[in-house]
Amino acid sequence: MTTAAVHHTYYDDAPMGPDRSAAMDYLRRPGEVYRAGDVYYITSREGVRYAQTHPEIFSSEKAFDGLSAMIQLIPLAVDPPDHARYRKVLDPFFGPKRMRELEDGLRAQVRAHIDAFAPTGQCEVMADLARKFPTQAILTLLGLPHDDLPQCLDWIDGLFHSGTVEQANGEASARQMECSMALFGYLQDKIAHKRAHPGDDLISGVLAITGDDAWTDEQMLGMCFVLVLAGLDTVTAAIGFCLLRLAEDPALRRTLIADPARLPFFIEEVLRLDGPAQMVPRATTQDVEVAGTLIPAGTQVVLVLGTANREGLRSTNVDVIDLDERITHLAFGGGIHRCLGVHLARAELRLMLEEFHARIPDYRLADTPKLSWPAAVVSLETLSLTFPPS
Repeated sequence: MTTAAVHHTYYDDAPMGPDRSAAMDYLRRPGEVYRAGDVYYITSREGVRYAQTHPEIFSSEKAFDGLSAMIQLIPLAVDPPDHARYRKVLDPFFGPKRMRELEDGLRAQVRAHIDAFAPTGQCEVMADLARKFPTQAILTLLGLPHDDLPQCLDWIDGLFHSGTVEQANGEASARQMECSMALFGYLQDKIAHKRAHPGDDLISGVLAITGDDAWTDEQMLGMCFVLVLAGLDTVTAAIGFCLLRLAEDPALRRTLIADPARLPFFIEEVLRLDGPAQMVPRATTQDVEVAGTLIPAGTQVVLVLGTANREGLRSTNVDVIDLDERITHLAFGGGIHRCLGVHLARAELRLMLEEFHARIPDYRLADTPKLSWPAAVVSLETLSLTFPPS
């Protein structure tokens, strides 16, 4: 079968405006599998699920060769069999039990951020809340000082907002390299400190492993760096999209305030429709046929999660939020590389909405939100809200 081919900038040219539906229609248009430049895109749910469940063919490790040249990204850029060994260690630190232990502290953190702007009657969500809270949550999980939040926010801003990364192994800007090196140095110092002064946290827990299974400083650094790369900007973006949806739909907001038990269903729908990671990279280890298209070995592949999440899985409109019909989405990935922090992300989003609505039940857009695109993570750059001071 002849492979559909489009211009190499086709993905970056997607109309990723305030409503992602038009962009997903655009990205589906060339077919279930197509080639843009040297990269193959898989857009169908069946094709994406096949790739996710065949890591021996669709390698994550090889897809991140560019970043992994500096440090091995654990467990993101690790293939079987080593991947299972790392996940066995890390999964308990991110499980439901650990999230329940952290919940009161996380709730107090997000409440303090909201309390800071609630009396003013206005906020810039991304700067005042969406970037601060997830970063503080990761510092809590790793057992790092909360006083380091401003410095970490500066590095993270430099990593994520100092140039467009078209692919995961794209060339970093000078500012990104500078912030990467500074963050590496910071984490190295903290890991060394934790070896000498362990606590009740993720870093200390992993460092406590002894014998042949003990982790090196390089492995620890790769794990910590992945938590920053994969766990911050994605939750930041999801916070923005949750509040954007509710600012635009007062009736939906009132429904959720009246019945907070439906918040988890709303969060899942926002993740399905506005998932920050619209794509994930892979690299083929052998020739493989997907949807009648032969993808050669050694090829960069993009799994388009946004289109897979919008396939016709229900009778109602797949492009609108529906609190009553459950759809299993792929926003957290799938297979062995399903997101390590899925329970943490869901907890952060739920706690954020509960505490926001407790102080600010009525809010509206102050101006038109600005979206960052093209980018590795789809996110709002700005989201300004106004509300009655509380």
